[in-house]
Amino acid sequence: MTSIVSKNQENLAHYIYPIETPDFQNLVEYANYQTTRHCEANPVSDRKLKGQIFTPPKIASFMAGLFTSQKNTIRILDPGAGTGILVAAVCDRIIQEKRQNLELSVHVYENDTNVLPFLKSTLDACKNALNTANCSMDYQIFNDDFILHHAKVKKSGKCVVYSLDVSTRYDLVISNPPYYKLNKSSPEALALEKYVYGQPNIYAFFMLLSGMLLDKSGEMVFITPRSFCSGLYYSKIRKWFVHTLTLDRLHLFEIRKDVFVDDQILQENLIFHAINAPSVSGGNTLISVSYDRQFTQYRELTVPSSDVTFCRGDDCYIRIPTSENDRKIIETVDSWPQTLNTLGFEISTGPVVDFRALKYLRSTIENSQCVPLLWMHNIGDIDVGWSVERNGKAKAIEITPGSKNLVVPMRNYVLLKRFTSKEQKKRVHAAVLDAGRFPDFEFIGLENHLNYIHKKRALMTLDEAYGLAAVLNTTIIDQYFRALNGNTQVNATDIRVVSLPEYEKIVAIGKLIQKKDPDSKSDCDDAISKVLHIEKYLVKTKKALI
Repeated sequence: MTSIVSKNQENLAHYIYPIETPDFQNLVEYANYQTTRHCEANPVSDRKLKGQIFTPPKIASFMAGLFTSQKNTIRILDPGAGTGILVAAVCDRIIQEKRQNLELSVHVYENDTNVLPFLKSTLDACKNALNTANCSMDYQIFNDDFILHHAKVKKSGKCVVYSLDVSTRYDLVISNPPYYKLNKSSPEALALEKYVYGQPNIYAFFMLLSGMLLDKSGEMVFITPRSFCSGLYYSKIRKWFVHTLTLDRLHLFEIRKDVFVDDQILQENLIFHAINAPSVSGGNTLISVSYDRQFTQYRELTVPSSDVTFCRGDDCYIRIPTSENDRKIIETVDSWPQTLNTLGFEISTGPVVDFRALKYLRSTIENSQCVPLLWMHNIGDIDVGWSVERNGKAKAIEITPGSKNLVVPMRNYVLLKRFTSKEQKKRVHAAVLDAGRFPDFEFIGLENHLNYIHKKRALMTLDEAYGLAAVLNTTIIDQYFRALNGNTQVNATDIRVVSLPEYEKIVAIGKLIQKKDPDSKSDCDDAISKVLHIEKYLVKTKKALI
């Protein structure tokens, strides 16, 4: 069976696209040729609007190589097929392994009619090649939205109620899903409303629904942004994922800009393989890393699955250690008994959003109603420097009836930068706001790119503040956070989940830091090593790939 199921019932002849093609060594090369033809006719700007990012050939072949199924009849799904390069990679693998008498049933979804001719050419080539190799393949192209195709609409009065149809099951799902943000009121978000938190992204919905469509012991291989591994926006999807599937394979790219360089994508991406089967206690996960999309400097590391997926409270997380040092760091941090919450601290986000508060911002303290305003650039090594200026940013905020909710009481706080990058030396950067250095002010403004740690029912002491800031500024926490979080954001949610030492040891670290000369207060690694008796090689070692 070969067909295109068209949502607008156009003449199928429209999709027959005979072209003169050169000789190709394999199906992936042929599919990549189709991708090139499509991209030549459709600029990057148009493709990005559709969340359309095509898979490079070597990545497609790598992904296809992760499947383990030995069935003779295989049902395959690609929910965002593009020009069909991932299906082509699976077919190439079957042919290269000289498997005989396989029967493939392939379903692909593609709602861009401009791509359909190239997709059909690829799938026809796959079918012909498999027939030559004594295998068979039938396929259906669904010219439809993958999510909405499985969303059944029911009207209840004036309300529209969605339910999911997951009756069709697959042995293999392979995908490079589209990437774009959705409105919470979009049909896709309403169809998966149970799993929405904050502003959803379509790629995570593709992951979720694909997992639901897996047959027992079915496998899925996806290349996606790493952002779903942590953070509130993906918490419900991640929880379903961790509790339902077994994540047994992960691959990271050291250079984020290289993976989809032709599409101007700067996200940190990962490839994962998961099985629709319960996790086994004591199981392992294979993690690999390559320098780029050509898989140069490729390395592998096998780690306990408990180092990768873990749950705390009502949330679950996916960490990706990429070295033995990372593993030891995770085990060390996990052994610490406290968190911010159990220690009686909370973390919040600075309430001053500059573009919304412009009429209250001032270049200096103009009158008695003005108070200091702190930004990310005011974060020093471990102290706050209000006198530091950058790009003409306001140094003060005026307290009026309209802005009184934008300031916080002048107290001791630990401030953290909310935005860093993978390439920066430090992902977690904390500093102490010493209220004693601002004796003339009852309040202070904290810009929205800062998080601040405060005590729930009491005032934070300087010993506590310097102790917390020192622990957060250490190499061991920086490396732990890199394994936990691949975003440019340092989310308050992720800081809440990080384990911390006992209260007495935090205070002891704070006292030790304050005894140092001002120029050496940043030497937090020595302090944590001395108080917690951690080997210096562990806290001093920088990121090293496997």
